[in-house]
Formats: sequence, structure tokens, C-alpha cells
Amino acid sequence: MSRLAQLAGQPEPEVERLLFQAGQRLVNLLGYERLPLRISSAGTVRIDGVAGLLRLSPQLELEIVPKFLDGADPDWRQDFFRVALLSRTGKLLPREHLRADVATRGDLATLVGRTLANLYWASHRRPLREYRSRTVYDYAVVGDLDPVGIVLPDAEGFRQTQLVFDHVNFWNEIISSAASVLIPEAQDGETARQLLRMRQALAPQREVRSARHRKLPNRYHHWQSLYDLSVEVLNGFGVGYQEKHLNAPGYVMVMWSTWQQLCELALRVGLAPTEVHSSMGFSLGKRDSKVLKVTPDVTVGPRDAPTLLVDAKYRTRLNGKLSVDNSDVYESLAFMRAAGVQRMILLYPRPASHGDPTEPGSTQIFQTIEVGEERIDAMLVECRGVSLTQGFESFSRNLASGVMDAQLLSN
Repeated sequence: MSRLAQLAGQPEPEVERLLFQAGQRLVNLLGYERLPLRISSAGTVRIDGVAGLLRLSPQLELEIVPKFLDGADPDWRQDFFRVALLSRTGKLLPREHLRADVATRGDLATLVGRTLANLYWASHRRPLREYRSRTVYDYAVVGDLDPVGIVLPDAEGFRQTQLVFDHVNFWNEIISSAASVLIPEAQDGETARQLLRMRQALAPQREVRSARHRKLPNRYHHWQSLYDLSVEVLNGFGVGYQEKHLNAPGYVMVMWSTWQQLCELALRVGLAPTEVHSSMGFSLGKRDSKVLKVTPDVTVGPRDAPTLLVDAKYRTRLNGKLSVDNSDVYESLAFMRAAGVQRMILLYPRPASHGDPTEPGSTQIFQTIEVGEERIDAMLVECRGVSLTQGFESFSRNLASGVMDAQLLSN
């Protein structure tokens, strides 16, 4: 705590107060029962199950680096942001081949701003337009006239209602407002200029302060990723520090669910055209005469005859070496017996402390558990480099290859 106060240039009680407030915001946002950000009796700060960039005050930001990324690497934020997009708003991104920008500055606002601008300029030739009614005054009659206006026209002309097909609509006002939020936050001049051009191209739009996720009409599906990202920006990107009604971008992810979604998406892409099902329930038995179901993260193979189960795990127990927790072993056995398979793979992110990064998605089996004919392989997965060009494609391909090789090895 003393080191954090020294770095922040503020007294320890003030930093402790800001950390407590941030922890309360995380509890409200994530629905936790206890604070994920706590101060121990020894004065150390403990962070449990979350990672990201959290703004404690307008002058103080806290970077919480996931264990699978290296905080000493200046590019770690790019990998973090790509994982955030893929796991939350970016399920269309692999199909759209969204590239990662290498910013000269590593701040989140710059990364978000560049992504927002690139998504806009990639789609702006197919504008996001809708029909709307507007009232105009003109002596040239184009729309529906007001009966009173025919007899008593205004000085500007006849009052009439026109049906126009233009870019002033609900969707664009969300995108424009997101750009407005990011312009003062982006520390890179070129990024701010691109966002300003983008806002000018969309003008005039009404400014909004918050938004919710909605599905765009199918004819505008190519705008969906941009709209989703704009909603995240307006809503403070998960956790924002409010000052004068401005939500500054911050981002906090629940790491176990983020890791699960990333693995599911990568296996769908990497194992195609093999059937991959997410959260598929199987009957294990009965509880009080009711069916007791268990649900592994990923089921590979036909629904009625799966061949392999995969579960994403974020934590390993460390007793001198990486090890699968006993509760995960028991859970895996229940999954296999309910699904009628004899092979299961547990996926853990490879900690950055294990050495230099390898190719994204590369795997390494660190423990094998055998119970009769049933076998569980636990493997580490390299996550660094997912933001590189074709990084997610490499991640998906290598992860799928490692999973299938482990299945063949166990057979």
C-alpha cells in the first residue's frame, strides 16, 4: 500500500479510500458477494478474479494485468483489449478480420479509439440510414402539406412533412456520442483527429450519455461490431469513473468467464467443420426424482454421440508445481460419465511467468489424471500474441490442433 501511495503521490488513507470505492463499484457491476479488490491486514492489495484498467480517480488509474500477460511488455494492453473484444462484443470479429493496431501509446482510450475509427471507415461507404419524418418550410411542395399552411403560409414557405432516408437516426447517434467521449481521452493526436473526422461525418446527431445493446437490422449487420463497441464506451467500458457526467473508459473483465468464452470461440473456429457445442447439458442422475444435469463448457462431436469434452479453467493449484484441483477432477469425472465419453481436456491459460511467449494458442500438457478407462489431460495454452496480425486465427488453429493431438494421444 505504501508503494502504491508513493507512486500515486497521495497519502495512504486516500488511496485506501479510492480502492475501497473501486471495489464497491466492482461488486455492484459484477454481482460479487465479496470485494474482488481488498487490502489485507499486512497492507498489501489483493485482487481476485478480475483484470483490466480501472480508473480510481481522474488522476489515478490502476492496471490489473491478467496472469497470462506480461505487465513488463508494453504491448500487453493490445492483447488484453483483443481478448476483451473477442469474449464480449466481438463474436463477429473473426469473420470480419478486424486487425489489431499497434499504437505508439498503450493507453486504453487510444486503442479503443483507433478500433472505433477503423470500424467506422471500413463500413462508411455503406451508410447506416433509416426512414424518418421531418417538418420543413419551403415554397417547393415535396411532402405532405399542412392544411392551415396552404391558406396562411409562413415567411419561409409552406409547412410540410417529408419522409427522408438519411443518416440521422438512433444507431448513428450512439456511434457519434462514443466518438465524442473518446476524443478528449485519447492521448494520441492522430487517433483524436480520426475520431473528430468520424463525428463530423455523422453530424448532426443528438448526444446521448448511455445506451444498451441491440441487434441491428440484417441489412446493416456489418455495423454491429461498431455499434456494440460504442455502447461499451458510453457505458463506461465496464467500469468508468464519473466526473461531470463523463464516463471515462475503463475495462474490467471477470477472468474465468472471459477465458471460457475465448476458448469456446477459438474451438468453434479452429475445429470447423467438426460439430462444437457450447454448454450442452447431460443427465448424470436424479435428485429428489428430478433430473440432475451437468454442463461442460464445450462438447465436440454429434449431440447424440459426443467424442470429447473440453472445460476451460482459469486457476491451478500451486504446490511447487502446477496441479489440477481435486474439485476439478471430480467435476470432470461427472461430466464424462454423464456424456458417456472417456476423454476430457482441461484448458488453462499459460502464466507469463513460465517464460518467453510461444506461438499464440500453442499447448502443453502439464498433468494427466487416469481413473480406470477415463482420462483427463490438463494443458496450458499460450495467450500472448493474440492481437498480432492473424493472431486470433493462429490462436484458434493451434489450440484446436493441440486438443485433437491430445485426444489422439490418449487413444
